[in-house]
Amino acid sequence: MSVEVVSACGRSDSGSSRPFFCEANDDNFYFVKSGNLSPDDLVREFLISRLAEECGLPVAPVKILSVPEVLTTFSILDEPDDFVAGDVFGSQRIPFADDLRASHVSLIEEETRIRCLCFDWWVRNSNRRLDLLGGDSNLLWDPLLNGVYLIDHSHCLDPEFDGDAFKREHAFRDSRPFIDKKFFKKWRTRFESTIYNLGKLWEEIPESWLVDEEGSSRISFDRKRIEAQLIKPEHDIEGILPH
Repeated sequence: MSVEVVSACGRSDSGSSRPFFCEANDDNFYFVKSGNLSPDDLVREFLISRLAEECGLPVAPVKILSVPEVLTTFSILDEPDDFVAGDVFGSQRIPFADDLRASHVSLIEEETRIRCLCFDWWVRNSNRRLDLLGGDSNLLWDPLLNGVYLIDHSHCLDPEFDGDAFKREHAFRDSRPFIDKKFFKKWRTRFESTIYNLGKLWEEIPESWLVDEEGSSRISFDRKRIEAQLIKPEHDIEGILPH
């Protein structure tokens, strides 16, 4: 059953895409992305977020939402041309959650930190940086459950990914020395199994994100290319392991 956006409440001041904050008819609030991302980034955002979910990582729940035309006409928003009708990406708001700070990191379970670190290495996610002065971690902290949620994956599979910078700057870099080879092997098996089910996730992508009204492709890659980048990444998969 389609979930429809019923009101647009404003726009975020943070994040490179500045998502729209919306209420849907399932009684949840979402951070919405559509016209504020390129077609390539929109598809990557959805696919990598869903991959993380399938791997059992704590991702803010992801859903395809529908925005009615009338809502785009009458909503009073900053840069309204970025708020488009049709199928959009929605990341569910976590009540009371806020940006993760360095002081929260030690409160997160070690296994969760390690799994996130390994996942980001595999999908070449450079946008999980954090230090004592702040940074753009794309992680949310839930003060009620002492939990963390992963958000924002549109810049994954970065062709200019810098492995050395990743190891220096990732929010969970201090957990790298504790990556056990036995754990890594088990995690790798699960991740590779998820990649081979990428076709199922690809089918969840709205057709309007992939092709325009004339039937021409809107994106610069296809499913097989994404699979190849994940199954045989350009950098050493085991390069995240401590030496």
